[in-house]
This record gives sequence, C-alpha cells and structure tokens, in this order.
Amino acid sequence: MVFEQLYPIFDMIFSPLTILPHYVSVLILSSMLTMLVLSINRLLVNKDVAKSIRTKMEEIKENLNQAQKLGDKENVNKLINEMMKTNNEYMKHTLKALVVSMLVISLILPWVGEKYKGLTVASLPFNLPFVGHSFDWLLWYFLVSLTLGWIANKMFGVS
Repeated sequence: MVFEQLYPIFDMIFSPLTILPHYVSVLILSSMLTMLVLSINRLLVNKDVAKSIRTKMEEIKENLNQAQKLGDKENVNKLINEMMKTNNEYMKHTLKALVVSMLVISLILPWVGEKYKGLTVASLPFNLPFVGHSFDWLLWYFLVSLTLGWIANKMFGVS
C-alpha cells in the first residue's frame, strides 16, 4: 500500500493506545478521528453560507411541492433546475472539507486496520442480527464515530 511508509510514524504516535484493551484503544482513536473531521469541517465550511444555501433549498423544495400539487409542469421543471443549481453550489462549498477529511481518514484507517486485523474488539453477551455477538475494529469504529459525531453535532448546534 502507498501509505505503509507512514506506519512507523503512526506506531510512534499511537503506540500508547495499543497497550489498552482493544475496545478502549479503538474507541479513543475513533473519537480522535471524529473530532478531527468535525474540526476540519468547522474550519473549512463557512457555516453562514452553508445555512443560507440550505434555507434556499428548503424554500425551493416547498415551492416545488406546491407547483407539483397544482400540476404546473413548467414551474416544476424550472424549480427542479433551480434546485439542482443550488445543490451544486452547496456541494462546491463543502467539497474542500470533504476532500481533506477523506485524506486524513484514508491515511489513518489502514494503519488501524493493520493493527487490529482479525481481532475481536468488543463482545456482547447476546447475538445481534447480521452482526453476531462480537465486533471487529471497523464495526466498532463506525459505531463509536457515528454516535460521537451525532452527539457532538447536537451539542455544538451543527446541522
């Protein structure tokens, strides 16, 4: 893999975490990455611009629903085009943060996968459908990061 040259650096930085129980170390790594991604988004996305674009999209959606109820096909097509342009504007606005976040994650997650490959990170006393009674590192990572991301977004008022 291209990023394997970075593994010794990650070993040096994160080695104190690897002596902890697996579920704790992956929880901490997941929390750190989640907070890093949230910080990147906070720094690179102008919250006011993003909010105004989302507000504009909601208005267009309301007008589109109204036009569809009235059967005004010409207005519907016009509003769909306007919605697509506005959505494209929003995507352009948030793309830089997405690219930087994906780069950070793609650098670190392969190292985490290598460290915890084939290990059971967390076990449950019961079976879950499609999961079973044990979590590997990736499932545990997603569970922790989704939960923490949701909580952090609610706490800091980020939508």
